[in-house]
Amino acid sequence: MGMRTKYGLVLLALAAGTAMAQNRVVAWESAQVHPLELTPDGSRLLAVNTADQRLEVFSVAAADGSLTPLASIPVGIEPVSVRARGNAEAWVVNALSDNISVVDLASLRVTRTLDVGDEPGDVVFAGNPQRAFVSIAEANQLKRYDPADPGAAPAVVALQGRRPRALALAPDGSQVYVAFFESGNASSIVDIPTVSNPAGPYAGQNPPPNSGTAFDPPPLGANGTAPRVAQVVRRNGAGQWLDGNNRNWSNLVGWNVLDHDIAIIATNTLAVSYADRLMTTVMALGVKPDGRVAAVGTEALNQMRFEPKVQSIFLRVQIGSFDPANLALTQVADLNPHLDYSLRSVPQNVREQSLGDPRGIVWHPADGRAFVSGMGSNNVIVTDASGARTARIEVGQGPTGLAVNASGSRLYVLNRFDATISRIDTAAQAELGRTAFFDPTPEAIKQGRPLLYDTHSNSGLGQIACASCHVDAKTDFLAWDLGNPQGTLQAVTLPCLPGQSCGTWHPMKGPMLTQSLQGIVNAGAMHWRGDRQNVSAFAPAFVGLQGRDSEPSAADMSKLQNFLALVAYPPNPNHAADGSLPASLAVTGGSGNPANGRNIFQNQPTLGGGPCTVCHALPLGTRNIVDNPQLPLAPQPMKPVQLRGLWDKLGWSKTSQANLRGFGFNSDSEFDSLGALLQVGFNFGPPATAAQARRDVEAFLLTFDTETFATVGRQIAFNGANNADATLIARLNVYLAQADAGSVGLVAHRATRGYVYATQAVMLSDRENAPTTPTALRTTATAAEPVTFTVVPSGAQYRMGVDRDGDSYFDGDERDHAARPDDANSTPGGLCRADFNADQLLDANDLAAFTAAYNANNVRANYDHSLSANGLPTITSADLANYQGDYTAGCPFIDSVFVSTFE
Repeated sequence: MGMRTKYGLVLLALAAGTAMAQNRVVAWESAQVHPLELTPDGSRLLAVNTADQRLEVFSVAAADGSLTPLASIPVGIEPVSVRARGNAEAWVVNALSDNISVVDLASLRVTRTLDVGDEPGDVVFAGNPQRAFVSIAEANQLKRYDPADPGAAPAVVALQGRRPRALALAPDGSQVYVAFFESGNASSIVDIPTVSNPAGPYAGQNPPPNSGTAFDPPPLGANGTAPRVAQVVRRNGAGQWLDGNNRNWSNLVGWNVLDHDIAIIATNTLAVSYADRLMTTVMALGVKPDGRVAAVGTEALNQMRFEPKVQSIFLRVQIGSFDPANLALTQVADLNPHLDYSLRSVPQNVREQSLGDPRGIVWHPADGRAFVSGMGSNNVIVTDASGARTARIEVGQGPTGLAVNASGSRLYVLNRFDATISRIDTAAQAELGRTAFFDPTPEAIKQGRPLLYDTHSNSGLGQIACASCHVDAKTDFLAWDLGNPQGTLQAVTLPCLPGQSCGTWHPMKGPMLTQSLQGIVNAGAMHWRGDRQNVSAFAPAFVGLQGRDSEPSAADMSKLQNFLALVAYPPNPNHAADGSLPASLAVTGGSGNPANGRNIFQNQPTLGGGPCTVCHALPLGTRNIVDNPQLPLAPQPMKPVQLRGLWDKLGWSKTSQANLRGFGFNSDSEFDSLGALLQVGFNFGPPATAAQARRDVEAFLLTFDTETFATVGRQIAFNGANNADATLIARLNVYLAQADAGSVGLVAHRATRGYVYATQAVMLSDRENAPTTPTALRTTATAAEPVTFTVVPSGAQYRMGVDRDGDSYFDGDERDHAARPDDANSTPGGLCRADFNADQLLDANDLAAFTAAYNANNVRANYDHSLSANGLPTITSADLANYQGDYTAGCPFIDSVFVSTFE
């Protein structure tokens, strides 16, 4: 459509690539820990909206427990837990922002932001005087804060367990219980030389048999000699290291791996004890009214070898419990008692009975029933006081959090994947209805998630899925031997390093560490060996490993790939606060300089005459080739792996008796540190300088960039008292500079208002024609209305700041004109954007105002919501088209003066 104006027909042909509003969504897939909470008086239900970085607040009807939305409050990035501190205050734990948002439930706004440490998981309140206990997953710590003085230094409790997350309290508040999400199962790896040692249980035979003295299934003779492999071993209750064939390797294992599942901490003295050997991944924690502690999660059987042997049965869904007065007497039960695991496939109606990926447990306050949510099975199971299953309740997609009211008449279930809350009648054990809340999750994620998580659709028994090992699209940090003696040789399809012969991939590949799904889509061929070209090539594993009746369709595998393409690593915690590399980092045998290590990595010949980048090209640290050097420790072709996330593999030492995990680095995780790996075959120069060069490279690898910039998630809250704080202002200026460079986006929130940093010190508000500046926001902050600045991923700032639903109507305008005040997902029928100067008149002044802004190339601050391809503000003829579309669509007060102006 042309516009007959003094500009001529400038809109006759619009550019096809007109930039759209920024509404990027990053899938960090952070585990929800305690995402649902009732206030003590039962009048309000609190739910974290992880996808939208908000706390949803609902009023609860006294008569029937029905829900009415009250507020949607911006908090930090990746909120995973919420706890009510009385009826007036809630604490929201933000995993990616590394902080806690304190919310006043009277004014329905954030009043304080408390930085607590890397990847907090949960918070509870206990003790006399009352204290706040916060689990810090990445640091393996519990911190105790004074809620009356949260800025004071906390007491820190070091914990012997990996990733403490879920918390629970003793009924009398005397103890805090801490669940280790990655507790492990006391398994570890015996490396290739050790397996080949004549002193081993197989007299050096490598690969060793898995069924007595034979292989089951028997190898195909046509495949020839299988490569030598490592061996997974697991420590039993008697302290013996046994493999899946019940052979004892204890004489060759010189370390120990702890198997602490739950820490028990005295709230006053902070004394610590542990409950052990309950399960591999502890996903949720609760306390029965009589004081018994229970955890739900999964148990991995990774000591078993070969895909045909573990098909459908490699993982159990379990509940483990103990009396805190006697930690030695633990009880473990299978939450799927209808499965006997002698079959690899059962009818679909039997699969529907299964519970998969349990994420929540709560007790009825009076009758002893327990309710357990299955995020992968989309149901809640009910057990009686003895633990026997009595019912199964189907709910929404991805149920995680559970909350039961004081009378026990109503159970609420947070369905993460479809952004709803189910309301359940506990007497009838039936769902009464669902209440939806806003969800910005794009269709690519919604359509792809079921291929990763859904246990009923993707396994023969209904209890497992890809996410059983790739937990939350990441990894279980275990090694598995999923080879197949009955498989066939596979020709290497990737190019080899110069001077090498690619050979073939043998089906008996040996144990390999579960790889994270973060960032895999853009990293070339997949698996450690590169023997899967893309995500679609994994379709056979749904049948061969998981027991699904048939392979997913090509369309479904494409959905899975599209979803995984959005799954990202969080920021590297070893980066400095401003996003730069630290000057020094503790590594094996001392400290290293990451910047010097990067220079060595890129430029110094270390292996075969070339630098590390010959195999591990930047920025991902991989190259789509195969390395087949035929070294003793690398007996089969391998693809150089991406190097992101290496910091997360620490925790094993072959000289320690208190390891938190039993696997390390390399494909079969046989090296307990990067320092040990870099000792093998690498040349770091003259002996006098080689040791330090190796430490510098190790430091660089532990600071390797991820696709999430280092400062994403950081928040600064100004509250009137600190508006002139020089340190905070300097931090804000760093974030503004990073936003100007396009590395990050920056948003701000005050009370119900949102803001986004555009450029050149301009902050757009969530209402048209109301720009401001970072300085103005900071200096006008008060204790009643603090202003919180948040660093967000580049490309997501408009959605996260001013346009939640990405529809090009700002949130404030939608609130002003929507039928419901809480509705931020609507087109505001009463908003006339053609009223450019917002004077409630439509006349020549609007055209003049728009024309002046357009000619000055600053429509960004008034009208345009689009960005150019390079992420910087741009003004195009599309802005005129948008403007014309708004006024021609009609406004309540259109008059002849306005219309005639354009005609």
